[in-house]
Amino acid sequence: MKHLFIIFISVIFFSSCFIDQIELDLNDDNEKVVILAWITDLNEPQFVKISKTVNYLGNLPEVFVSDASVVISDSERSYTLEERKSGHYYLPLDWTARIGDTYSLEVFYDDKEYTSSYVMNSCPEIENAIYEQYNIDEDTDSIPTYETVFGFQETPGEGDAYFAVDYLKGTMAGDSLDNGGFADDEFVDGEFFDDIRLSEDDRLFRRGDVAVIELFSIGKEAADFLFDIRAETFRGGPFDPPPANVRTNISGGALGFFIASGAQQIELKIE
Repeated sequence: MKHLFIIFISVIFFSSCFIDQIELDLNDDNEKVVILAWITDLNEPQFVKISKTVNYLGNLPEVFVSDASVVISDSERSYTLEERKSGHYYLPLDWTARIGDTYSLEVFYDDKEYTSSYVMNSCPEIENAIYEQYNIDEDTDSIPTYETVFGFQETPGEGDAYFAVDYLKGTMAGDSLDNGGFADDEFVDGEFFDDIRLSEDDRLFRRGDVAVIELFSIGKEAADFLFDIRAETFRGGPFDPPPANVRTNISGGALGFFIASGAQQIELKIE
């Protein structure tokens, strides 16, 4: 403690010696392309989002990339994506997912090419899905709230990983990584995942609601990427590691990640 106190006093003393303003080089010229693509076999629009990095300290809006050429290919054919809104490139409506196939992503923009590939693995079925009262021990006069509970059989063979989320039907809460959870099969290969609970205090369900549960087979690579995102986003503890670049599987110097995953979706009516 004495050494820490001496260091603290020294910092205070020497800090008074600096009176000139220090201009920080925020590296504004090192602009990067950011590609985020997560395609699944769910019956919903599938798209790729492309943007550019902005100054973290500037509190600036997202800058989308228009007029890029975006192509996704499987083992049989290629699909050119259509930019329906700024920076959002959609697969054709007649596109059909091919479980077990390797998908390739090619993006051409500003005379540069960015590529990636990912295998779309099959997703286990959601099993034993129920809802349970959440605030059962609280004041009996309060409005009952509920959480979802479910399980699934993990696919034998190491290297799998899963992302799951539950949300109120008709809302965008399912599009946030914050509202879901993920895990790999490093220590539980081939086991049954039981009693999975994802509902949080601010996302509980009430009678009459329809809860949606989604499960994605994302692979270990994507789970590591999501771990990086979480580690860099939720900081502030004394034992946090130093900031580091989030990994990417996109070549050509772009940031972001390309994921292809099988998925399962069910609905639960809270009655």
